[in-house]
Amino acid sequence: MEQSLSRKVFRNTVYNLIGQFWGMLVMLGLTPYIINRIGVERFGVWAIVGVLTGYFGLLDFGIRSSFIKYISEYYARKEDDKINQVVNTGFVFYLIFGIVITGAAFLLIGPLLGIFKIPQELAGEARLVLMLGMISMALVNVSAVFESVPMGLQRMDISSKVSVAVSFPNIIGTILFLEMGYGLAGLMLNRIIIVLLGGLVNFIISFRVLPSFRFGFLMSKGDMFKRLITFGYKIQLASIYSMITLSVDKLLIGYFLPIGLVTFYQLGNCLTGTVKGIVTLPASVLLPAFSEVDGRGEREKLIEGYKRTSKYLSLIALPFFTFVIVSASQIMMVWMGEGYEDSVRIAQLLAIGHLASVLAGGIGNQLLRGIGHPEVEMHAGLINVLINLPLSVFFIIKFGLLGAALGTMASWFIASFYYFRRMHQIIHLPMGYFIKTTFLKTTMLCLVLGMPLWFLPALSNQLSIESARITAGVVLIIQAVLFWGGYFIALCYIKPLDKMDVLLLFQNRLPWLEKVMAKFSVS
Repeated sequence: MEQSLSRKVFRNTVYNLIGQFWGMLVMLGLTPYIINRIGVERFGVWAIVGVLTGYFGLLDFGIRSSFIKYISEYYARKEDDKINQVVNTGFVFYLIFGIVITGAAFLLIGPLLGIFKIPQELAGEARLVLMLGMISMALVNVSAVFESVPMGLQRMDISSKVSVAVSFPNIIGTILFLEMGYGLAGLMLNRIIIVLLGGLVNFIISFRVLPSFRFGFLMSKGDMFKRLITFGYKIQLASIYSMITLSVDKLLIGYFLPIGLVTFYQLGNCLTGTVKGIVTLPASVLLPAFSEVDGRGEREKLIEGYKRTSKYLSLIALPFFTFVIVSASQIMMVWMGEGYEDSVRIAQLLAIGHLASVLAGGIGNQLLRGIGHPEVEMHAGLINVLINLPLSVFFIIKFGLLGAALGTMASWFIASFYYFRRMHQIIHLPMGYFIKTTFLKTTMLCLVLGMPLWFLPALSNQLSIESARITAGVVLIIQAVLFWGGYFIALCYIKPLDKMDVLLLFQNRLPWLEKVMAKFSVS
């Protein structure tokens, strides 16, 4: 990918990392506080409501997933009138969709919640929260239309600033509503307020970043709707399959097991999901870049960009997931305290599955969407669901809570292999060559560094510290120093980067970092 485009990707990656990483920190920081205030059972209800509203939101035919691609593509072609058609068509659709789907969901709330083992004293509260959750979901979709404008123009710096800014009233609102005793309903009301605030800010920003932007119902077009839905429904099917795989375990646990166990699964899933979110943040800015290059017909640059960015991703993802697998017990103890051993095992199993999916499709998803092949993601998602559902049911019945993670991990492996193989057939890039040149050495390095640290927690018994949380923190620090220190030292010898990598990533941006990364590159 040419340097001018690499500068956009670099800038967007930095700002996206700041915004998303801050959001994850806020979420991780608030979770123990929320559980402490509302209890394990109510948090389980909160997780179930999140899954149900997410499923209703997936009935939108994938229109939302088309916005960034087409805004970026039309912007590269200087077709501002088409951008206005995309935004206004999306707004009209989501306005109608929100009204219809929310009304329909209200009629189904009772039967839906009746499936799960929700205690009788929480039934009324759960119904109210689900109703508010549907309203929140509708508003999120409408707001996303305007959020897509700066993102499609590759101005992730603006999106990140908005995300960070609205996080502060979110924190304040969460604390206020819980301290005032509003419980789950207060959390959902706070979410609605934040969504409205963010949507208003993004609406105003759309006029600032795109002076030709116009807003009006009459600018929505039927042919644009067909174009959006033709591209979006394939990604939406993939999203449906992905969400089923990611969240069906919580529904199955709520059906087969006590509702409070959903919380333990959610915590393990939250830890690994956060890690996945962190390591894939750089990849999330590539869709508009790939779409821009594809719009210019430069397919060779796309393939070269795919290989290089996949190598960068593996250098981040492999050590992060390895460290989480090895140190999950200490991380969970420091984060949540004692009594969450089941969440540790859940996190370790899900981390393995997440790593497989990241290596197979972390960059590939963006590439195939950018060149118009979202059907591969759709087919892989279908395979995932068809395998995951029966496996999870079988393992939950046989092994209880842990079985949910076992079924999900196995299905992710199989679906990731299919996706990886099919993608490389499309772009005509041999899988063996790609693995060897991107992440084989890094994989072996992480295994060598991680295995000795697996046994380090046993030494914690020798520490004469009364607090288990402080002990876990000390062990975690020792593990981090040994693992990450060894990793960076080893990179100096492996030298996974070449001169072009350093040039693309750091020249004229961060000179001091360029000098450091030069040590990891071949001469």
